[in-house]
Amino acid sequence: MKAYIKIQDGIVEGIDTIGRANSIRNFMLGRGRLNSSTVSILEDINLEIGHGERVAFIGHNGSGKSSLLKAIAGIYPLKSGSISLTGNIAATIEMGIGFEYELSGRENIKLSMVYNNILHKYSKKLEKEIIEFAELEDKIDLPVKTYSSGMISRLAFAISTIDNPDILLLDEVFAAGDQHFLKKALKVMEEKFFSTSISILVSHQRDLVERICNRCILLEKGRIIEDGPPSKIFKIYDQRMT
Repeated sequence: MKAYIKIQDGIVEGIDTIGRANSIRNFMLGRGRLNSSTVSILEDINLEIGHGERVAFIGHNGSGKSSLLKAIAGIYPLKSGSISLTGNIAATIEMGIGFEYELSGRENIKLSMVYNNILHKYSKKLEKEIIEFAELEDKIDLPVKTYSSGMISRLAFAISTIDNPDILLLDEVFAAGDQHFLKKALKVMEEKFFSTSISILVSHQRDLVERICNRCILLEKGRIIEDGPPSKIFKIYDQRMT
């Protein structure tokens, strides 16, 4: 399938956390009512991504990279504008999201497959491969609440490798873990990146982006600033940061 993504005049809003904190403080001090305001996270997003494109979203922290990825994944709904997609999506954005921490790692493998509508792919062989890849053979039947953040990341990433989507979304949070696992995860990620119709990566790693991406989008304050080949966009990024 030739996947396709189009966002037109997209705006995403979120809670104003600073304003919310001040409101709570004033409320607790008896100075007013508890209010909740919103701020724009993404503004005037116009974007088209087609089959064969391997795209990186770059920008400083808070520029909107991960928010745009979440908007494409459907995690953040648009307040206005439109988004249209062709193809199924696999998103590795927030490691461990959807895990039931009272359940074991083994139980969460099946649960994650249910959430992602791929339970039909389950088998004991596949389960064993996931557990071995995550390097959790001796911990897999313990409750996930006993896992370290690195263990949760390894299990979440191992589960995410099951699907063969038309659109692959990767946030660099997937890289959590020790160097041995990171090397293994990067190898799998790169293989999937090249074999998927559309692949999108959020990363600060310039060498990685220039090696595996053929398009780069620079975001700043929730807006798309530049769009083009990685080498060109990184030069612009460097100039804007100095």
